[in-house]
Amino acid sequence: MVSVQKQGITPWTLSLFAVSVFMVRAVMLMLGPILVALADDFGTTLAVAGQLAAATFITWGITAPLVGPISDAHGRRPVLLLGIALISTGSLASGLAWDYGSLMVFRLITGIGCAMVPPTVMAALADSLPPEKVGRAVGFITASSWVGVALGVPGIALLSYVGDWRLTFYVVGLITLALWGLLWRWLPRADRPVYKSVDPIERFKSIGRRAGPWFVLIANASQQAVLLGLTTYFAAYMIESHGWDEASTAPGLALLGVGAVIGSSAGGFIAGLARRLDYLAVISLTGGILAAAVFATGANPWIVVITAFVASMLVSVSMPILMTIMMGLAGDSKGTAGGMFSTSNQTGGFIGASAGGLMLSLGGFSALGLLYLCSAALSAAIVGLLMRSSAPFRLKGTSR
Repeated sequence: MVSVQKQGITPWTLSLFAVSVFMVRAVMLMLGPILVALADDFGTTLAVAGQLAAATFITWGITAPLVGPISDAHGRRPVLLLGIALISTGSLASGLAWDYGSLMVFRLITGIGCAMVPPTVMAALADSLPPEKVGRAVGFITASSWVGVALGVPGIALLSYVGDWRLTFYVVGLITLALWGLLWRWLPRADRPVYKSVDPIERFKSIGRRAGPWFVLIANASQQAVLLGLTTYFAAYMIESHGWDEASTAPGLALLGVGAVIGSSAGGFIAGLARRLDYLAVISLTGGILAAAVFATGANPWIVVITAFVASMLVSVSMPILMTIMMGLAGDSKGTAGGMFSTSNQTGGFIGASAGGLMLSLGGFSALGLLYLCSAALSAAIVGLLMRSSAPFRLKGTSR
């Protein structure tokens, strides 16, 4: 665990942050193992059911940039508590959904809550830690979120197998309700100096008028399309193409999560290296090639699982590095920057899930893999050709 106590964040607070992002990631990606069941229950196609996953990304992407200035002005605690409350409410209501449209609405509500948590947590870390420690802390929190895939999403698959898809929403809703109680009791009430006033437009303009943050946001969105698309459609691919059931996909989903944990942890370390952008460009492109191979080859199922594991590990390296760079560019508007970065995550998630569903309907899983390869190539090009040669992205105080 990252040592942060002397900098104003206790290990207990850091643990609550880790559990919070764990639940957000599990909630965001929980539809993957139950997409087939949802499509069957609502009498629709797999491609249409995949839009339910995109729904969370839509409201997340819209809400996240609005949340940042509010947390900059009024503190991190109230925003974090409201976000967890909405996740719990939306999840419990999803278990009561009576048709496709009602579940879509409840997932939109859930997305609003999810939008409030990661950028607020990241901003709280950036508030309290010196710059040289932010990368490691972001890497730890990002890795913790992907434990939600390694443990949470396979747990969803098993719950669906022994019960049904409604049970998965009830369990998630109750767990997040318990988490809300812990945060209410233990989260510091004065977690940061509060600005007296805030002008959201000025905060957005201070970040958005420069080219550098846009390079970061586009590169991140392109990479997240690969990562979140892979985790959204992997279980459905194994069920449809290899005849697995929901329970059989659990080990593969767990390996995707483990790969993302390893990649995120490695990204936190690489974020402190002088040649971080050199490494990131190569890693991103390689991960995209492997992600495409997952859906484009008819290999043995366990070879596909291993390929997906390595792809997940490689494409998850980027987020801690790019988040660290974004916070370094943000100045006093770290919450706003975190919100914008979170929006880029969800833009990528929307592309991965929604555009992925379109490609799936047009050309099958091979077309889906092609989409993810192109997206990873775009991210690698921005990092390797634009960011690597620009002064704002050079890490000061290190040597090559």
